[in-house]
Amino acid sequence: MPLKRPNFHRATTLLVTAAIATGSIASTAPAIASAAPSGCPSTFNLFIPGTWETADDADPSISTGMLKPIADSLTDKHGSAARIYTLPYMARAFDNGKTYADSKSDGLSKAKDVLTEIAAKCSETKFTITGYSQGADIAGDLASEIGNSSGPVKAEQVLAVGLLADPGAGTKGEAVIGPQPSGKGIADPRPQGMGKLSGRVASICDPKDLYCSIQKGSSPLLGSLGSLLTKAPGAGSDGNLRLAAALASDFSHADLPGLATATDNLTGELSKADGAVDLKQIVSSATTLANTISPLVELLESGAANPAANGQLAATPVGTAENNAGQVLDKAAQSDLSRALSNLDAIADTASNLASKGPTTLPATSSDLTSLSAAADTVDSQITPLATTPRDVLESASGVLSVLKPSVIVNQVLNVATGLTSLDMRAIQANLNLLPQKVAALDAYGAHKVAGDLNNQFAPLVKMAAGVDLKWVSQVLSAIPDPSGYSQVAALVVSILGGVDISKLANLVGQVQETAWAAVEKLLPPPGQLPDPLGAGAAMTRLVPVGVELASVAVNMLSGKATKTDPTLLGKQSSTATSITTRAQNLNLPALARSLTTMASSQGANDLVSLVGEGLDAAAFFASGAHQNYNTLVVDNAGRNAIQWISDWLNLQIGRAA
Repeated sequence: MPLKRPNFHRATTLLVTAAIATGSIASTAPAIASAAPSGCPSTFNLFIPGTWETADDADPSISTGMLKPIADSLTDKHGSAARIYTLPYMARAFDNGKTYADSKSDGLSKAKDVLTEIAAKCSETKFTITGYSQGADIAGDLASEIGNSSGPVKAEQVLAVGLLADPGAGTKGEAVIGPQPSGKGIADPRPQGMGKLSGRVASICDPKDLYCSIQKGSSPLLGSLGSLLTKAPGAGSDGNLRLAAALASDFSHADLPGLATATDNLTGELSKADGAVDLKQIVSSATTLANTISPLVELLESGAANPAANGQLAATPVGTAENNAGQVLDKAAQSDLSRALSNLDAIADTASNLASKGPTTLPATSSDLTSLSAAADTVDSQITPLATTPRDVLESASGVLSVLKPSVIVNQVLNVATGLTSLDMRAIQANLNLLPQKVAALDAYGAHKVAGDLNNQFAPLVKMAAGVDLKWVSQVLSAIPDPSGYSQVAALVVSILGGVDISKLANLVGQVQETAWAAVEKLLPPPGQLPDPLGAGAAMTRLVPVGVELASVAVNMLSGKATKTDPTLLGKQSSTATSITTRAQNLNLPALARSLTTMASSQGANDLVSLVGEGLDAAAFFASGAHQNYNTLVVDNAGRNAIQWISDWLNLQIGRAA
């Protein structure tokens, strides 16, 4: 069912009044003093880019990303009187060992520092603040603090704040420009509002952009997940932050393209026939290899690099970064990376210990090097499939691999959680109990009918579980602090399904259906042929062992009990999850499924299913790639897009206050 959206063509959603177009939302903005200290600009215009649009070491004088046209417009209009400062900050999301929340915290801290510094040096300088995506998350928090007298500058020093695709959209005191979103930001509106800056904060959100417009009431699971992943450190309990930390893959020290070179350096140094062997070089090469292999090992063991996710990567066009990432995962799976990592750690430790006891070089003939050389050769053979992958493939794959875990969270975990509501577990339970009985009774007609019904009932389950690590999905679901309890009960259901060989169960049912149909054909042959009851009976007799095996697997599924989350992966459960788990721990699958279906239907499961059906891409959803159309989103009846509107508005406020 498609998501219900407002009629964006209605005048009430598209028209911006003449008063707003001329800047009335900032009518309380203070004027800029005519005189300013030497070297101080009339305005200091802080621009905060979105995820991956900048970096810690970026040049703040160079505009970049979605906001660059706005910054350029201010320069063209006001020249050096309007200083442009593009904030350098982490601007990452789960791909450098840090979470989105870590990156946001870094950006907010640096934004405060630069504003504090300018305000101290230039008391007459006024400010504008503009942010996009993660940058809007930062800019909006900054504006809220300033408006509530706890920021780095006074509210009267701020002329205007522009927010594009703000995950805190819906904050009290902001003026919504353009189409009216039906939901709020995924990180939740700021509780303090904009305070004294009310009327000077303009927010633009494409209503289709789930980053800034999501209805959490009808999407409790996705809403809780979004709130969790975007919360800043310290903003929630340890339990509320553990999932975000578990999603961060640290490829920042990995050198995939240099894998073969580092291997050659290691084996080459240890294979010298004469001369001196440099122990420091051995430690360095082994450490480089370990740093490269470690995040891949962690990724493969996390449950994110499962067949379904890998298959999606492999299905992308050849030569793309996604397809290359799929190739790297295949080669990594063919390698023995876990043992290679252990060997590399041992090599580095041994070489380091030897160097600490005396000279940092040893004669090539030293007996102390024998075991190191053998271990290096073993590592070489263990990583050969991965190391022989073309350098360009390895180079382009890193970015995709670094955000694979959050991608899988949205694309698979939510699909599994919502897919559970399509299962008629009561009917599955009845038919799984009945089918072995029909087989044992040699009832070809009955077995064929029941098996056919089960095949249809199993279809969504088989599709949902195909190639997905259900145990890992269960662990992730149980870590989401969803107050409704939906995700915790879903986790219990999935934990039971994770202990069942669903493919085997489906194959057994299919085998019964096929054989029973063959028996039915013998009982009811085509015209001109005699019925063969003996042949039919023989066919059904051969099915008896299958029926026994089916009964065994079915009992395991229907009477299996849920298991708690492994604390070694995602940490201890939240209080909500713990209480629900305690109550439901002894319930079997049918009982849990009935509970889940009741909960889901009462909370707008159709809306949640629709959200998943949108084909969300987590790397884009949580890190700014899914909402890059603001240079084409029309926001007023003059035909201006979001970028043009904010450019004109900032220029107007600066000009009016001059």
